[in-house]
Amino acid sequence: MFRTSLLCGAALIASVTVGISAGAQENAIPNFANMNVGWQLASGIDFRPIPGKLAPISYDPAYPLTGTGNQRGVMERMSDAENPNLKPWARDVMRKFNRDVLDGHRAFTAQARCWPGSTPGQLLVPAEPIFFIQTPKEVWMIWQRDENVRRIYLNQPHSRNPKPSWFGESVGHYENGELVIDTISFSEHMFSFVDNWRTPHTKDLHVVERWKIVDDGKALEATVTVEDPGTFNQPWSGTTKYNKIERGPILESICAENNGNFEKFFNLKEYPMPEATKVDF
Repeated sequence: MFRTSLLCGAALIASVTVGISAGAQENAIPNFANMNVGWQLASGIDFRPIPGKLAPISYDPAYPLTGTGNQRGVMERMSDAENPNLKPWARDVMRKFNRDVLDGHRAFTAQARCWPGSTPGQLLVPAEPIFFIQTPKEVWMIWQRDENVRRIYLNQPHSRNPKPSWFGESVGHYENGELVIDTISFSEHMFSFVDNWRTPHTKDLHVVERWKIVDDGKALEATVTVEDPGTFNQPWSGTTKYNKIERGPILESICAENNGNFEKFFNLKEYPMPEATKVDF
């Protein structure tokens, strides 16, 4: 049944794509959707700085990155917890995660422990592609890993009292060939971060994204601006890029069933994975 649902979804993507393509030039609507095309993260698992803009959080200067991203010989990442753009409470949170690494704990990443990545942190999920569905009223981003779905509602304002969620409430519009997304109303959770450096946020996080096709249609670029007066002294901006891949329709990929036992085999302490405490039906 699951394979059938995926094929139906692929057919929906194809039908929507035909409708969008017909009027793409007239309406300057970028075409992200295709039943056989996904977008694979290509610029690393961190946001890249933008010249002239305040840079994203990065690595701890005391533990510089090597060419492979290895900081301590065990591929564990130490964040810049002393970054001057962080509020004191956020520094404390990041210092705690850094201490855990030094004490032999694996560095937390959402994709490694099967948690949603928040916004914009979810944009930095590697290894597996993102697929898109575009309709006149909505855009869906579907991550193959764990089939996480994010919905962007087009050409409408935010709800008066949006319910907080991992990805937040996203509204968007097309502008000069780009998809512009405004997202608010985030859940506060101990494992909800805006990046892969374990940078936390408050419920007042506000994210603006601009998505566009680049490199003659071979790549997709997302630029993000992150504002959270409870966490950062100033808004910061970054960018990331995806390569176009043609491997067929989206596949089933369940994170928890394929997650290695690092504590057992590599003597590294781990963070918990999401676990249901009661059945859904």
